[in-house]
Amino acid sequence: MRKIVLFLQLLPIYLFAQNNFWSNNGAFVSIKDKAYLSVVGDMHNLRGGLYDNTDSIFLTGDWRNDAGNNAFTDIDSGYVFFHAADQTIKGNDETYFHNLVLKNQGVKYAVLDAKVDGVLDMTDREFSVDTNTIWVRNADYGAVKRTTGFLSSWKDGGLLRYTNATNTYLFPVGSNYITSRYRPVEITPTSTDSNIYKARFANVDPSTEGFSRNNRFHLVCEVNPNWYHRLYHPQGNDSAEIAIFYDAASDGDWDDIVHWQRVPQWEAIFRDTILSGSPFNRISKTRWNNFRFSPFALAITSPPFAIAGVDTIIWKYDTIQLQGAGGSAFSWRQPYNMICPSCPDPLVHPEKDYIYYLTVWDDKGCVDYDSLRILVRDKPLVKFFIPDVITPNGDGYNDYWHIRDLERYTDNSVQIINRWGDQVFYEKPYSQSWVGRYKGEPLPEGTYYYIIYVKDNEGKEVRFDGPLTIVK
Repeated sequence: MRKIVLFLQLLPIYLFAQNNFWSNNGAFVSIKDKAYLSVVGDMHNLRGGLYDNTDSIFLTGDWRNDAGNNAFTDIDSGYVFFHAADQTIKGNDETYFHNLVLKNQGVKYAVLDAKVDGVLDMTDREFSVDTNTIWVRNADYGAVKRTTGFLSSWKDGGLLRYTNATNTYLFPVGSNYITSRYRPVEITPTSTDSNIYKARFANVDPSTEGFSRNNRFHLVCEVNPNWYHRLYHPQGNDSAEIAIFYDAASDGDWDDIVHWQRVPQWEAIFRDTILSGSPFNRISKTRWNNFRFSPFALAITSPPFAIAGVDTIIWKYDTIQLQGAGGSAFSWRQPYNMICPSCPDPLVHPEKDYIYYLTVWDDKGCVDYDSLRILVRDKPLVKFFIPDVITPNGDGYNDYWHIRDLERYTDNSVQIINRWGDQVFYEKPYSQSWVGRYKGEPLPEGTYYYIIYVKDNEGKEVRFDGPLTIVK
């Protein structure tokens, strides 16, 4: 088959195709400056057909590429205008447009991926790409333009942009599914290195796409039930500021961004700023580089607020009052020997080491947890006050050898010996009544020696000893 070469150049030449479609069946079509090709109907490229376009192609029907190539030469600088009602990019082969402009009426569709190497201008049109991706490979931050237009998509579809600057790159994404919403994203790389980012607006409850809002870290109080975003970083190593726009009047007030993690659950990314505006508020995270999972959503979160108290030690059989705080409602789990488990400050009397777990709710409906450990110990032996002098002279003062607190340990014995080691007194248990006598007779003045044995709460025998002087 003979190849047809068509050149349109030098003079203002206008070529029209009005028989429902234009078919490039293997030709090389060159559209040079001050010339344009206007097709009133569909445009079909096949059998190796190729365009060298440095001016404009106007199309009122669908674009279809089955040519086994990308349709345009790699030196293109021209425009393709979709200039009618609903129009579709389709075919078996991806098209590499240079400048693509969507105008006039209706929705513009793509049923396969397409690439734009210059400028994508959506003007005021919806660009619905289903599960496909539109690549804007021009890394200039102004390579995506719009007035009120936006790109809509499903699942892993979306708008992909190359970056090589620290400027702010707009991703004008939205949807007309059930409720019409335009909720753009801005991504600002922290480096001039080459990176690729991609965004999709999901105009549905994230739970319906497998990211249950009920699976969330306990300090995430609520996840936006109406919509969320998918953000990707398929190439590059640099972090970026991510900013999500929302309409507080219709979307509600949110204070953070959450990210779906591999746990799997929603976890806060701890946003840095919220800027109020009209019609959109802008909520952003200054540096973020975790795009391993794509879902991001608006949320209400809280910092840790539950306070159970500090770990402590008490004596066995003693009672202690806990000091929970931090919220407006409280619940102590497994309330062992506790009075009022729903109180922030219940009384407890554990008989063994125990951990008390506290659940706290705040006024935003967030929940937080804390715990404290109480260690239970037997009371130690008291530091007995053992007098080292008695004056058994009958004046009523210090006549008896009284050992303070010894009565707390009934299993005891007391022995008194003289300087030669002779036992002059023994009693078990001691009755606190010795007046310095031996066999009914007063002992002479002098220094003696006492030996006291007591058994502690664990049955261990402990000895106390020391001098005792009798003065008359």
